[in-house]
Amino acid sequence: MKNTLEKRIILFSFIILFCTILANSSMDIAGFRKDYITALILRSQSLGVSLRSSVEKVVALGLDVKEIEGLNEKCRELVQANPEIAYCIISDLEGKPLYWNDPALAATRFDLINRSIRAGAEQRTNLIGLDTLYYDTVTPIHSPYGKQVALVHIGFAEKIISAKVAAIILRSAAILVVFFLASFTLVIFFVKKSIVQPVSALLKGVKSIAEGNLDTRIQPLPVYEFDTVAKNINNMSASLQNRQEEIRTNYKQLEKAHGELHDSFYKLESLRGELEKSEELYKSLMEEASDAILVIGDDEVVKIANKMAEEMFGYSASSITGSSFARMLQMLKVEDVPLIYGLLQKALAGKHVEEEMVFMRQNGERVVGRIHANSIKSGSKRLVQAIVRDVTKEHEILRNLEKSAADLARLNKMKDSFLGLASHELKTPLTVIMGYSELIITNMPDKIDKTVLAMVENISNAAARLDGIVKDMVDVSMIEEKKLQLKFEDIDLNRLVEACISELRFFFSLRKQEIVAKLDETLPLIKGDRVRLMQLLSNVLGNAIKFTPDGGKITVASNLKYLMRSSHNARAGTPNSNDREHHAYVEVTIADTGIGIDREDHLRIFEKFYEVGNIEEHSTGKVAFKGKGAGLGLAIAKGIVTMHGGEIWVESPGFNPQDNPGSTFHILLPVHASVNDMSVDYLNLFN
Repeated sequence: MKNTLEKRIILFSFIILFCTILANSSMDIAGFRKDYITALILRSQSLGVSLRSSVEKVVALGLDVKEIEGLNEKCRELVQANPEIAYCIISDLEGKPLYWNDPALAATRFDLINRSIRAGAEQRTNLIGLDTLYYDTVTPIHSPYGKQVALVHIGFAEKIISAKVAAIILRSAAILVVFFLASFTLVIFFVKKSIVQPVSALLKGVKSIAEGNLDTRIQPLPVYEFDTVAKNINNMSASLQNRQEEIRTNYKQLEKAHGELHDSFYKLESLRGELEKSEELYKSLMEEASDAILVIGDDEVVKIANKMAEEMFGYSASSITGSSFARMLQMLKVEDVPLIYGLLQKALAGKHVEEEMVFMRQNGERVVGRIHANSIKSGSKRLVQAIVRDVTKEHEILRNLEKSAADLARLNKMKDSFLGLASHELKTPLTVIMGYSELIITNMPDKIDKTVLAMVENISNAAARLDGIVKDMVDVSMIEEKKLQLKFEDIDLNRLVEACISELRFFFSLRKQEIVAKLDETLPLIKGDRVRLMQLLSNVLGNAIKFTPDGGKITVASNLKYLMRSSHNARAGTPNSNDREHHAYVEVTIADTGIGIDREDHLRIFEKFYEVGNIEEHSTGKVAFKGKGAGLGLAIAKGIVTMHGGEIWVESPGFNPQDNPGSTFHILLPVHASVNDMSVDYLNLFN
């Protein structure tokens, strides 16, 4: 243990800590270098602009740049005031120095450009030089008429950046070593305390138990998981100890039973004669048996075949008896002859065997039989009794049932796996993605590149859409398992409809659709869950938006309906006309001028994951025309309505994207929650 797991964990921890700290320090150093260069360039450009302003004021008086005095001194003052600046040179347009802070710079060549850095509309920065590299910022000087007359060159050496970065590297290396040693020490302490020591204790206890010391008990361990393993090992040791005692007791009982069996052997010998007398009775019973019975000798010759064997095989008993078992199998055209022939060999060896046998009757009919074979002794000879039962019909039924059961099990497993993935595997990482995306967008917009920020916003939006799908799948799962809890309160359904329309107003405007509300203001309050009813209306209205073309019309209406329902007391028996009562319902209809729904899909659209049309038309857009989603919105709507004791259905003449016949969704909700215990008779709707 100490030579393998401990070393591997420590090595792995060493690599992870080292790589993490090294990568972080490298990124910090790279960022510092870039920021430092940028700062020096900006400072050089600022100094160049300041010097340009001074020169342009003199040029504006009518003097030529070459005639201005004191510029060499001004360049020296600028360089002395900024130690990081290597030179200050004013050159003509061809790059020939006119003024400088040091006479040695008179031969400076500005045409030795390694690369250029564009910093503005007028200013630019070049990396110049051969042996020694300089960042040269160039600021043009203009005459009063806007013509360039000279150039201001402010530069700093590349080696000061390298020196600065080297100092940062040394400091980072020191910090890396200190933090790495501290972190690695904590990791080693954790590994020894929480992993190595408990595992060593477990190995010691298991080794002791394996050596036969079943009374060994492992002491409690500080780590929960290891302590649980220790408890299970202790339980196993106690169980083995008890089982050992039971084996000893059973061994004594077996010795006693052996003596009793020895006495019984002599009694069985006396019964042998009586069994021989019963042989004739057995033969008569065999002839009248409802299954085909064959008796085969140890020479593999069929000795006896009863009447049912003649009927089942389609051959006379005389053609079967006297022939070898292998020849009989060939005569019956048995499938997989070696398998059935092997059963005979196993039965002759004293084993009870059972297998299906497919054969052909003499008339060509295919039959499936189940053969049971076991050996019996007749004197010194061993016989095999084979009983064959016709299971053709049972086999066909069983095969259909097994196929159906397998399909149902597969579908159920797929559903459970999918919903489990959504509720457990997707929800946690989605929360992390959304949280970090929101943190970056809210608190760090000015610290990252605009392109990266746009990518993060796209990630946040995509995660939000996926989170909505996950929530829908969780809702469907909770509805299906009847775990969705509703909070009932008095609700004005008209106001809820208006709130839903207001929430979706942007999407109506986006699709240029007309929304019309025809609400009956005399509606009573109903009992319901406000949040879930809002979800119900949003799902159905969103469906209408998606399947209605741009410029279409959607109408939402509410009214009061009465339904004839069987009373609660009548549900135990057969309902009759005297057991029926009228109850108030609020009906909300959502009619659109969309593409319509085929009649065969009127019920299936409320099934989870069902989508009308081709799956290739799937769209992530929330209200994209004819866009396909996850197929959960209407399933959730159906579940919410059902849990409120109501009904939802759709009416549409059919699917026609050219004429747009439209669809009308009816949502029926009870005014009083007590109607949940009654059954609706929808044929007796009246106003």
